[in-house]
Amino acid sequence: MDGFITILCALIGSGAATALVTGLVSWRAEQRRTETGESQGLRYLLQDRLEQQALTYLGRGYVTYDELRRWNRGHYIYHDLLGGNGDLNGLKEELKHLLYKAEEDAKHD
Repeated sequence: MDGFITILCALIGSGAATALVTGLVSWRAEQRRTETGESQGLRYLLQDRLEQQALTYLGRGYVTYDELRRWNRGHYIYHDLLGGNGDLNGLKEELKHLLYKAEEDAKHD
């Protein structure tokens, strides 16, 4: 009889844990669906800024280490933290293939 009670308690406990995890996942999904206009606007502005920067770097044919580091940080914020849709991933790949210039060399251009 003790074994039956142990198994019954384990089943009830695992069911409660499953319900808790499912509830948390559903709650988080709902939070993402109901994002504010402010977060949408911030994501849009950051995407526009990153596109303009990338096009500038691509147009001149090189990027400095600091520019690329800051651009990658902005892309991380846009894509991972703000839930961007991946529109900038192609530009990120193109920037990887640009010539790198030191800050000193870039100042003379």
